[in-house]
Amino acid sequence: MPLNIYVDASKVQAFANKANQYGHNVMTALRAAAGDAAREIESRGAADIASAGNFGSRWTQGLHADVRVGGGNIRVDVSHDVPYWRVFEYGATIQPKNQEFLWIPFSDAADAKGVWPRDYGAPLFRVTSRQGLPMLWTWTPGVKDSAEPKYFGKSEVHIPQKFHIRDIVKKVGLEVKQYYRQHMKR
Repeated sequence: MPLNIYVDASKVQAFANKANQYGHNVMTALRAAAGDAAREIESRGAADIASAGNFGSRWTQGLHADVRVGGGNIRVDVSHDVPYWRVFEYGATIQPKNQEFLWIPFSDAADAKGVWPRDYGAPLFRVTSRQGLPMLWTWTPGVKDSAEPKYFGKSEVHIPQKFHIRDIVKKVGLEVKQYYRQHMKR
């Protein structure tokens, strides 16, 4: 005796439509959750950078978290406009490349800030302090008390970690589940 199964095509189509709609809702909720995560990373990251010290709007507004969709994935890419931002995220030891010292302007030498010693507008003379600190000074011949310290030399500079963007990304990553749930309820 043969077994015959008859399927109502309209019910199969209704099930397929429901499944497609559910899949669409899932993808929409996932994209929205990723968008929430990106905004949260930018917000918390900017606050972290601002609290790290003398970092202005270039630093706080330069942090970006962008949602990328493709290849079956949804991801949040974190980047920064300042190419050396990772120095403050990981910490670093900076050493001179082709010279003996890194020359750092003295805090009260306003005319030396942002100017390499080789580009400084007046002759510089190397002096070593009693403590052994190498320094570069300016001096105007014939002018009494015209000698001024402009730069001091360091063989290396240690920059500690000041930003905590990786920690923020991890915390927000754990919250994505909540963002997704909120969007699926809508």
